[in-house]
Amino acid sequence: MSGTVVVDGSPLRRVVYLGATLLAAVFVLAGVWSITPTEDEVFTRSAVRMESVARLMAEGDELGEQTVGTLTFERVYRKNGLVFFEKNGGLLDDRPYGYIWSPHAHLLDLEHVKGPWYAYSDHVEI
Repeated sequence: MSGTVVVDGSPLRRVVYLGATLLAAVFVLAGVWSITPTEDEVFTRSAVRMESVARLMAEGDELGEQTVGTLTFERVYRKNGLVFFEKNGGLLDDRPYGYIWSPHAHLLDLEHVKGPWYAYSDHVEI
């Protein structure tokens, strides 16, 4: 008896297929992650719409959950001439964060984003 015996479904073949499948999954996840925009990029795309909303709000106005541009906020409100676009920290972190539109005052204690926009985290008293 001479000849080569090929065993279908050998352990080595399974390992190679599993490795190739895992490698493909890693590449797909890396691709999706790399094309997902950051919050800063989403903010930049939404800033014009956010400013339009801010300009229309009167002192004391408050809106519930709103999607403005491509960002969703738990509430949007005007207080002391500033408009707050507030998000919630999520299930594990309930501290609010978001953006403040301040066209007339420089808010030195907050992170300046660009133009009249500032970012904040946690509760802000202004």
